[in-house]
Amino acid sequence: MSVKDKILAYLSKPTGYNTLTVAQAQSKFGVSNVAARIEELRSEGHSIYTNSKKLKDGRRIRFYKMGKPSRRVVAAGYTMLKMKGERVFA
Repeated sequence: MSVKDKILAYLSKPTGYNTLTVAQAQSKFGVSNVAARIEELRSEGHSIYTNSKKLKDGRRIRFYKMGKPSRRVVAAGYTMLKMKGERVFA
């Protein structure tokens, strides 16, 4: 199983914590460039959102979470495909 597949499986869990920080991804899966793997998953059509949180000590951390695309995101994708001349629906 590739690192990308492991990240996707982790984020897709139906129960428990299904958010993943950069530090967690690095320690759990040994990936050095987490953002690149997330971008690859997004380019395959997975709705992965980046959020940030401010910790009590003032540091900010990023974490990734699976989500459902909003109507606005779907409409933007549909518009871009049409602009490129792609047949969106047969």
